[in-house]
Amino acid sequence: MRTSFTTKPGWEFGVIALAVAVRLLAVFVLQSHHVPNSTYEHGTIAENLLAGRGFSIEFLGGEGPTSQQAPMYPVMVALAYALGGVATPGSLILLFSAQAVLGGLLAWGTVRLSQILLPGNQGAGLVAGVIVAVHPTLVYAATHVQVAGLAATLLVWVLVFAIRTGQNPIPRNALTLGALFAGLVLTDPILGLAAPAVAWLLFRDSTSITLALRASVVAGVASLALISPWVVRNALVHGQFVPVKSSFGYAFWQGNCNLSSGTDKVVRASVDTVLNDRLSDQPGSLSNYNAALWAARHEAGYIDDIALTPADKQMLGKLPEPDRSRVLFARALMELKAQPGRYTRLCLARLKAFLLFDETNPKTRSLIYRASHLGLTLLAVLGWFMISTKERRRLAPTLLVFVLIVLFHTLTIVSARFHIPVEPLMAVWAGAGIAGLVRRTASLS
Repeated sequence: MRTSFTTKPGWEFGVIALAVAVRLLAVFVLQSHHVPNSTYEHGTIAENLLAGRGFSIEFLGGEGPTSQQAPMYPVMVALAYALGGVATPGSLILLFSAQAVLGGLLAWGTVRLSQILLPGNQGAGLVAGVIVAVHPTLVYAATHVQVAGLAATLLVWVLVFAIRTGQNPIPRNALTLGALFAGLVLTDPILGLAAPAVAWLLFRDSTSITLALRASVVAGVASLALISPWVVRNALVHGQFVPVKSSFGYAFWQGNCNLSSGTDKVVRASVDTVLNDRLSDQPGSLSNYNAALWAARHEAGYIDDIALTPADKQMLGKLPEPDRSRVLFARALMELKAQPGRYTRLCLARLKAFLLFDETNPKTRSLIYRASHLGLTLLAVLGWFMISTKERRRLAPTLLVFVLIVLFHTLTIVSARFHIPVEPLMAVWAGAGIAGLVRRTASLS
């Protein structure tokens, strides 16, 4: 099936502008650039890059070259630091402004994805784009030093160009698809799980299997060519093969060790005390409420704070970075083996946290988060069941992406930020249902 990529500059531009404006307003209102200790590992790596220490960090008792994070986002942070100063409010404003622009690209990509998947339901693109433009969790992500917004944007455009390459398998489209997929993997390698859906979309809309196969090879080679320098770098600095990140075992341990609730955070009674105290001391504005949520989040801390002893860190620090993760992975497996049934309970808890709410994160316990998260979920589910069987078949690859990402986090570790990349896909489902309902209602009137 061939569909048109002709732009409609009027309302599409309006959706893009709305997304950027709402995010810039959130940056101005919430004042997250004044929140201390909010840059985490990305900020530390960016600072070390600018100081000439390379892509490095202190991680699990050792300090030096790291693959604990994928490279794309820390480099983006480093660019902001280079322009505005290291971890200054000015540099964070620059970063958040860039993320607001990314929000516009995300909304635009969601519009295009909806249009080409559902050519007979063009109103779905408008609805999906508006949802992405104003959805609170997507807007709030733009006010954080957080990789999720960039990852979500790249994922949407990878899916768009998978379809475009299938419909028009010229080298330019294939190379663009390969570059986007490489950028996605180098931003968040977990989202590389979208590869089966990418292949499905590319071959499904192609009029020639031979041309589609040729285009997929071009895209694959381009992607590998862009990813391989980072893999070579990892081999040189670690002395062993590390695909993109070295931290899978560490993340699995965080989500499954004896003291874990399935996430990387700690459940502390003091979190609510800190939140309530901050709100009583400084009530009355969204920026104060945001600062109180940040204070509660810092109070929660990480599972590392209570599950790793100084002796553990000293032992781990003597190992190469990838081996530190392997040791913790083995420890988690040993602890799970000693408690039959616990892993199943943790997986069910993670599934609930991903689909509903993460009780270990103070931010996701807020009414604003819960209402918006549940609202999008309900609209997406209703949208899926309101559309036709033919439309569900067209949207099936996006469901595959959703299922694979949910499955990965159910089995390993969950956090609210991991849900961000699938929210535009949910917006497409919601938009399809809403637009279809409006169309049917109008035809009856």
